[in-house]
Amino acid sequence: MTRLTTVMMTYNIWGDTFWPQREPALRALLTLRDPDILGVQELRPHSRQVIDEALPGHDRVHDDFPGWSVEGNIWWRRELYELVEYGAEDVGMRETYRRLFWVRLRPRCFQSGPSLVFSTAHFTWPGNPQEVEDDRNPRVEQARRTAEALTRIAGDDACVFVGDLNDHARPIAVLRDAGFRDAFAAMGTSSPTTHPVIPLPVKEDGAAPAYLRKTLDYQFHRGPITPRLSEVIDFFHQGLAPSDHKPVITTYTIDGS
Repeated sequence: MTRLTTVMMTYNIWGDTFWPQREPALRALLTLRDPDILGVQELRPHSRQVIDEALPGHDRVHDDFPGWSVEGNIWWRRELYELVEYGAEDVGMRETYRRLFWVRLRPRCFQSGPSLVFSTAHFTWPGNPQEVEDDRNPRVEQARRTAEALTRIAGDDACVFVGDLNDHARPIAVLRDAGFRDAFAAMGTSSPTTHPVIPLPVKEDGAAPAYLRKTLDYQFHRGPITPRLSEVIDFFHQGLAPSDHKPVITTYTIDGS
């Protein structure tokens, strides 16, 4: 039996906020940690270029749909994985280009065995104007549709779903009910908080934004894949963090032949 040990990271990279001040920190983090697979949220064309440069041994999805450049994308180490197919599923996000972004990867070390479906999403922010107006939580349905889509796409293969869920309650339960386990819970522990990073850059009025500490960023898995180690990363470079979120990085093993 062949066993692949592989490292995966999820990261909300905070769009345009305080860019380009944060650019050196993002570059430094990815150069240092160099995950085998990276799924991001709040991507922009300029941050996509930085990631390309920081991870020269990786490939990513190239597609004309704008969501792959202004919302999310996935990078994978080309010496470990070969791209089989990819897609962007509409799971009910209220933002124009947000989707469940996914790739099916074939581990190059396996002669046969499971492929890996890796996916990332950014569920709707609770301050979305429509949610404020109708007072309904859309993330529960987004989680349900995510689980349904990944069940159809991945089947019995190894499946990892990562992202910023903007929630800590019902959407998590929906995913667990569908057979997904978050990496920390699977190892008998709970995740440290992932938002916000402290200290944050100050606003123009000089006051740092005050947010409750919470866990918003997750890695879930299902199928023949096992988490071995998971970490929420505190990282600063020259006094600045790369984002207001902390990245979550998990080491998994996948068994093949």
